Amino acid sequence: MKSLEVPVKWRQYCTALMLLVVLAVCTGCGQQEDGIPADLQAAIDAFYAAIEAGDAEARIAMFTEEAIMMPNHWTMGEGKETIAAIIRAGEGSVFKLRDREIVDIAASDALAYTVNSYYYTYHAEGAEPQWHKTKNVHIWKKDAGSRWKLHVDIWNSDLPMSDFPNE
Repeated sequence: MKSLEVPVKWRQYCTALMLLVVLAVCTGCGQQEDGIPADLQAAIDAFYAAIEAGDAEARIAMFTEEAIMMPNHWTMGEGKETIAAIIRAGEGSVFKLRDREIVDIAASDALAYTVNSYYYTYHAEGAEPQWHKTKNVHIWKKDAGSRWKLHVDIWNSDLPMSDFPNE
């Protein structure tokens, strides 16, 4: 009987889905009263501070070694070095967020997720910002040193498909 080999990308999608299921089951496990452990909140704040400061290296440092990035309208990036190349390719561009809101959050001892809604701009330095409504899901995972790191970063636009050519 021939065995079936599961493609690597399928295994990664299944892993991300399993993480979300585990988080859904563990909602409330290890949370403070406000629902966000202080060390997770510090990691979230550091990630968005790095974006605001335009600090690519600080942003890259926030990812796990085996992280997955699934950008809107781009190819998926797998592994920290690939993600670093994606982020560094934006040199000379401005990436900013505004009006970010955490829509949902849950954490267990070693895994957490956040669902965010916000506006972003990604434009050449010196150009006028063009703000786009979008949302993301972040899956956070503690590393061997018990530091929260971004493990899965996926986002997409709120713009209807019919408006994509105008984006």
